[in-house]
Amino acid sequence: METTEQKKRPTGMTIFLVLSFINACWNILSSLLMYFSTPMMAKLVENGEFENALEPFVATFGEEMRQAMMENMTRLTSIDPRYYLFMLVLFIGSLIGVLKMFKWDKRGFHLYSISQILMLINASVYFYPLQHPSPFTYDLLLTVMFILMYYLYFKRKEQFENMQPNDNQA
Repeated sequence: METTEQKKRPTGMTIFLVLSFINACWNILSSLLMYFSTPMMAKLVENGEFENALEPFVATFGEEMRQAMMENMTRLTSIDPRYYLFMLVLFIGSLIGVLKMFKWDKRGFHLYSISQILMLINASVYFYPLQHPSPFTYDLLLTVMFILMYYLYFKRKEQFENMQPNDNQA
Protein backbone atom coordinates (compact mmCIF):
# COMPACT_ATOMS: atom_id res chain seq x y z
CA MET A 1 0.00 0.00 0.00
CA GLU A 2 1.35 3.45 -0.91
CA THR A 3 1.92 6.05 1.77
CA THR A 4 0.62 9.59 1.42
CA GLU A 5 4.18 10.75 0.75
CA GLN A 6 4.44 8.46 -2.28
CA LYS A 7 1.10 9.68 -3.65
CA LYS A 8 1.93 13.37 -3.15
CA ARG A 9 2.77 15.09 -6.41
CA PRO A 10 5.59 17.66 -6.30
CA THR A 11 4.37 21.26 -6.46
CA GLY A 12 6.36 21.93 -9.63
CA MET A 13 4.73 18.97 -11.38
CA THR A 14 1.29 20.21 -10.31
CA ILE A 15 2.03 23.70 -11.67
CA PHE A 16 3.20 22.31 -15.01
CA LEU A 17 0.17 20.03 -15.25
CA VAL A 18 -2.24 22.87 -14.47
CA LEU A 19 -0.55 25.08 -17.09
CA SER A 20 -0.75 22.27 -19.65
CA PHE A 21 -4.40 21.65 -18.76
CA ILE A 22 -5.29 25.33 -19.21
CA ASN A 23 -3.33 25.51 -22.46
CA ALA A 24 -5.04 22.41 -23.88
CA CYS A 25 -8.54 23.57 -22.92
CA TRP A 26 -7.98 27.07 -24.27
CA ASN A 27 -6.57 25.76 -27.55
CA ILE A 28 -9.36 23.20 -27.99
CA LEU A 29 -11.85 26.07 -27.88
CA SER A 30 -9.66 28.24 -30.08
CA SER A 31 -9.19 25.49 -32.67
CA LEU A 32 -12.93 24.82 -32.81
CA LEU A 33 -13.69 28.50 -33.26
CA MET A 34 -11.03 29.01 -35.92
CA TYR A 35 -11.96 25.85 -37.83
CA PHE A 36 -15.55 27.02 -38.24
CA SER A 37 -14.93 30.76 -38.63
CA THR A 38 -11.93 30.87 -41.00
CA PRO A 39 -13.96 30.21 -44.20
CA MET A 40 -16.45 32.91 -43.16
CA MET A 41 -13.67 35.39 -42.38
CA ALA A 42 -12.06 34.65 -45.77
CA LYS A 43 -15.35 35.60 -47.50
CA LEU A 44 -15.47 38.86 -45.54
CA VAL A 45 -11.94 39.71 -46.68
CA GLU A 46 -12.69 38.77 -50.31
CA ASN A 47 -15.91 40.84 -50.41
CA GLY A 48 -14.19 43.85 -48.85
CA GLU A 49 -16.56 43.80 -45.89
CA PHE A 50 -13.72 43.39 -43.42
CA GLU A 51 -11.93 46.44 -44.79
CA ASN A 52 -15.16 48.46 -44.59
CA ALA A 53 -15.55 47.41 -40.94
CA LEU A 54 -12.10 48.89 -40.24
CA GLU A 55 -13.18 52.46 -41.06
CA PRO A 56 -13.73 53.50 -37.40
CA PHE A 57 -10.26 52.17 -36.52
CA VAL A 58 -8.66 54.00 -39.42
CA ALA A 59 -10.19 57.28 -38.29
CA THR A 60 -8.67 56.76 -34.83
CA PHE A 61 -5.41 54.90 -35.49
CA GLY A 62 -4.57 55.84 -39.08
CA GLU A 63 -3.93 54.11 -42.36
CA GLU A 64 -1.01 52.08 -41.02
CA MET A 65 -3.40 50.28 -38.68
CA ARG A 66 -5.67 49.38 -41.61
CA GLN A 67 -2.76 47.95 -43.57
CA ALA A 68 -1.47 45.96 -40.61
CA MET A 69 -4.91 44.54 -39.81
CA MET A 70 -5.59 43.68 -43.45
CA GLU A 71 -2.22 41.92 -43.75
CA ASN A 72 -2.86 39.94 -40.57
CA MET A 73 -6.40 38.99 -41.59
CA THR A 74 -5.27 37.98 -45.07
CA ARG A 75 -2.52 35.84 -43.56
CA LEU A 76 -4.93 34.33 -41.02
CA THR A 77 -7.56 33.45 -43.60
CA SER A 78 -4.98 31.89 -45.90
CA ILE A 79 -4.37 29.12 -43.34
CA ASP A 80 -6.04 25.90 -44.42
CA PRO A 81 -8.90 25.12 -41.97
CA ARG A 82 -7.55 21.56 -41.72
CA TYR A 83 -4.70 23.02 -39.65
CA TYR A 84 -7.21 23.91 -36.94
CA LEU A 85 -8.92 20.53 -37.21
CA PHE A 86 -5.59 18.72 -36.78
CA MET A 87 -4.70 20.99 -33.87
CA LEU A 88 -8.08 20.27 -32.26
CA VAL A 89 -7.42 16.53 -32.37
CA LEU A 90 -3.87 16.96 -31.10
CA PHE A 91 -4.91 19.24 -28.23
CA ILE A 92 -7.54 16.70 -27.21
CA GLY A 93 -4.75 14.09 -27.18
CA SER A 94 -2.60 16.47 -25.14
CA LEU A 95 -5.45 17.05 -22.67
CA ILE A 96 -6.00 13.31 -22.23
CA GLY A 97 -2.25 12.93 -21.66
CA VAL A 98 -2.28 15.64 -19.00
CA LEU A 99 -5.26 14.05 -17.23
CA LYS A 100 -3.44 10.71 -17.21
CA MET A 101 -0.29 12.34 -15.85
CA PHE A 102 -2.39 13.84 -13.02
CA LYS A 103 -2.93 10.22 -12.00
CA TRP A 104 0.80 9.40 -12.39
CA ASP A 105 0.04 7.27 -15.47
CA LYS A 106 3.21 7.28 -17.58
CA ARG A 107 1.18 6.58 -20.73
CA GLY A 108 -0.10 10.12 -20.34
CA PHE A 109 3.45 11.40 -20.68
CA HIS A 110 3.85 9.51 -23.95
CA LEU A 111 0.49 10.70 -25.31
CA TYR A 112 1.26 14.29 -24.31
CA SER A 113 4.75 14.18 -25.86
CA ILE A 114 3.57 12.67 -29.15
CA SER A 115 0.73 15.21 -29.38
CA GLN A 116 3.09 18.13 -28.76
CA ILE A 117 5.61 16.94 -31.35
CA LEU A 118 2.86 16.44 -33.94
CA MET A 119 1.61 19.96 -33.19
CA LEU A 120 5.03 21.35 -34.09
CA ILE A 121 5.03 19.36 -37.33
CA ASN A 122 1.48 20.47 -38.18
CA ALA A 123 2.35 24.11 -37.51
CA SER A 124 5.52 23.75 -39.59
CA VAL A 125 3.40 22.69 -42.56
CA TYR A 126 0.47 25.11 -42.29
CA PHE A 127 1.34 28.01 -40.00
CA TYR A 128 5.03 28.84 -39.61
CA PRO A 129 5.67 29.51 -43.32
CA LEU A 130 3.15 32.39 -43.09
CA GLN A 131 4.76 34.03 -40.05
CA HIS A 132 7.73 36.39 -40.31
CA PRO A 133 9.59 35.93 -38.05
CA SER A 134 8.47 32.39 -37.40
CA PRO A 135 7.67 31.46 -33.78
CA PHE A 136 9.04 27.95 -34.37
CA THR A 137 12.08 28.36 -32.12
CA TYR A 138 9.99 29.69 -29.23
CA ASP A 139 7.40 26.90 -29.64
CA LEU A 140 10.11 24.27 -29.88
CA LEU A 141 11.85 25.48 -26.72
CA LEU A 142 8.58 25.60 -24.79
CA THR A 143 7.62 22.10 -25.95
CA VAL A 144 11.04 20.68 -25.09
CA MET A 145 10.94 22.35 -21.67
CA PHE A 146 7.56 20.86 -20.74
CA ILE A 147 8.39 17.39 -22.08
CA LEU A 148 11.74 17.43 -20.28
CA MET A 149 10.14 18.53 -17.00
CA TYR A 150 7.54 15.76 -17.19
CA TYR A 151 10.22 13.23 -18.08
CA LEU A 152 12.35 14.26 -15.10
CA TYR A 153 9.39 14.06 -12.73
CA PHE A 154 8.49 10.56 -13.90
CA LYS A 155 12.13 9.50 -13.70
CA ARG A 156 12.35 10.82 -10.14
CA LYS A 157 9.15 8.99 -9.22
CA GLU A 158 10.59 5.72 -10.59
CA GLN A 159 13.79 6.22 -8.61
CA PHE A 160 11.80 6.93 -5.46
CA GLU A 161 9.72 3.79 -5.96
CA ASN A 162 12.83 1.68 -6.51
CA MET A 163 14.36 2.99 -3.25
CA GLN A 164 11.30 2.12 -1.16
CA PRO A 165 11.22 -1.31 0.51
CA ASN A 166 8.51 -3.46 -0.91
CA ASP A 167 5.92 -4.33 1.81
CA ASN A 168 4.98 -7.55 0.00
CA GLN A 169 8.50 -9.01 0.30
CA ALA A 170 8.51 -9.00 4.13
